[in-house]
Amino acid sequence: KSDPKAGYLYVQFQALKNGYIDDFELAYIKDDDSTSNSNAVQIRSSSRLGYLDYGVNAKRINYIAAKLREKKWDAPGVDFSTHQSYASQNGI
Repeated sequence: KSDPKAGYLYVQFQALKNGYIDDFELAYIKDDDSTSNSNAVQIRSSSRLGYLDYGVNAKRINYIAAKLREKKWDAPGVDFSTHQSYASQNGI
């Protein structure tokens, strides 16, 4: 369940053609040092069924992460050089 005040957002994306549901989560990472302002977020998007998604979740994460970085958030995306198995299995 989403709790924006606590820095957590949960969303379900549903594919139009086949109805598959992907779970998307975004979490604000609060810095333990109260004197600094952390702009770090963690982003997760995952298919509920199976493991092949043809890169849809990575594209979603990279799109949203890029939009957040434009607004000065520290939001890393999916780097295919470190996720070679995912990229290979999904034909990216």
